[in-house]
Parts: sequence; structure tokens; C-alpha cells
Amino acid sequence: MSMGGVFAFLTGFRIEGRPEGVLMKGSEGMERQYIRVIGDYGSLGDMAFAEVSDRIDAELMGAGIDYQMRLTSVPQFDTVATGFVLAQLAVNSGLSKRHIFYVNTAPRKDNKAARVNNEGEGLVYMRLKNGVRIVAVNSGHSLTLVKPFAVETKIINVSKAGSQFRSRDIFPQAVGALVREDQSIFGADAASLVPDRFPDNVVVYTDGYGNMKCSVDPTQLEVRKGERVTLQVNGREQVAVVGSGIFDVADGEYCFARGSSGWDLPDGRRRAFAEIIKRGGNASKTFGTPPGGVEVAWKDAAARAESGPSQFV
Repeated sequence: MSMGGVFAFLTGFRIEGRPEGVLMKGSEGMERQYIRVIGDYGSLGDMAFAEVSDRIDAELMGAGIDYQMRLTSVPQFDTVATGFVLAQLAVNSGLSKRHIFYVNTAPRKDNKAARVNNEGEGLVYMRLKNGVRIVAVNSGHSLTLVKPFAVETKIINVSKAGSQFRSRDIFPQAVGALVREDQSIFGADAASLVPDRFPDNVVVYTDGYGNMKCSVDPTQLEVRKGERVTLQVNGREQVAVVGSGIFDVADGEYCFARGSSGWDLPDGRRRAFAEIIKRGGNASKTFGTPPGGVEVAWKDAAARAESGPSQFV
């Protein structure tokens, strides 16, 4: 093995310093495009990520386009987590129109009957106020959080059927058309097809430390700061301290506080999220590793468990 290979094996980075999940293509001297693939394919080493990224490469091959592709995994079929991750990355992006998101979480829940020819949710294009462009399956809550920032939302005229693996076999052509600025693939306005409401007081995403990001407005916690509350998530309970920050507790204790994620809304308000953490541990495991969409409730730690739902916020 070469020294570069040894370095990559030991550190997870290529010798030139780029992470293994980053793919570089194209020629110098052009305005580079940054393509972010968000998919529910499993780990980044899963073959599905390789197949999808290879197919996007094939779509862009020979077009003289300079681009960098990055891969982000979200939990399978979890459109709540997908919507949160997309918004956190796209709304806060500083790359403007050079940033393209290719998003695929397609649980095919729009119609629970047997599907003909592997049909599923359709593909949608969005352009945000900051210039970011999105090609995404319009499934569940995948696009709900970015919808307030969209200045353009259109149906993409590609087949919704014809393959079990549409994000490999059919949808990459939309990325090619977008990068080449070929708008012939766009159809009618699709804004009304994207859900408006994102669920409140639910788990939205769990990070690598087991910290659970929740769609709980941190202002709800202001009156309880410093108090102990009993959290109820996924049928399990755990006492936590309501803090002003997630490190307001000693090692091994649980904290419920404003987290690091969020963004400014078009009306100037801040969309913030609370987090449930176990300092030095994994809070998600304590609650049975809940997926996105699981309700988060809390009550006074002194209240008896049998006191009923009225004790929960």
C-alpha cells in the first residue's frame, strides 16, 4: 500500500485532505458546482450511494462542468429527518446558485395500495431565495421546511415509475439538465403539492453523538430553566435538567436545552430547535433510538407517572 493509501486507511482522508465522501470532477478555471446528495440509502459506504453518484457522474460526463459531489445519509424512509437536514444545509448555505441538492427519501407512502411499475412520489425542483437549487422527491415532509424560502417550485417532467431504483435509473437526468441550465425538463408550478405544516414537538434528527434534535421551540423552556423535568419519548421516560445550553449538566446527566441548529425565517424570526442530550453518553439509545416524527413530551419531575396526559406539554 502506498503512503497515501496508508494515510487514507488510518485517517479516513485522502492524502490531499479531502474526505472520502467527497468526489471531485471537472476542469480548473470554471465556476465549480457543489452537488449534495441526501439519501436514505444507509451508510455512506452502501452500494446505493456509489451507484447514484456514478450515474450523476455519467449524466455530467463530457459536459465540461467542474463540480464537487458530497454525500449525506439520512435514516430510511424518514422524511422528517430528511426535511430537517435539507433545510439546515440549504437555507444556511453560502454557495448560492452553485449549490445543488439531490434529495431522495421515497417511502412511497403517498399511496399505500400496491404500486404499478414501481411508481412512487414525483420529483420536484425548487430554487430558494439564496440561490440554492434543489431536485427532490416530494415525499412527506422532505420539502416542508424549505418551502417558505422557495421562489420557484416546479414539477420535473420525468417518469415516476419504471424502476425500483428511480434515484439511480431515472432521476439523475434532472441534475444533468439543471447543471446545463436546460429548463425544458420543468413542468407546472408545484408549490401547492408541498405540505405546509411541519410537526411540532417531535424528534427531527439524531446526530452522531446520540443528541436528539427536536422541533421544540426553545422559548417554551425558558420558564423551566434549572428545573428537572421528566421527558417522555418513544414510550420511555428520563429525568433531565432544562438548561440554557446543553452542557449545563454534569457528566452522565441529561439536559434539555436550545441546540446548535436553526435558521432565520423570511419574516426575521429565528427557527430554533431544542436538543435532548446525555453528557458523555448517548441520549437516543436511552429512548430506544426513536426515528424522526416521534413525539416529545415533558412534565414536572415530581409528578406521578400515572397523572395522565394533561401533565404533558
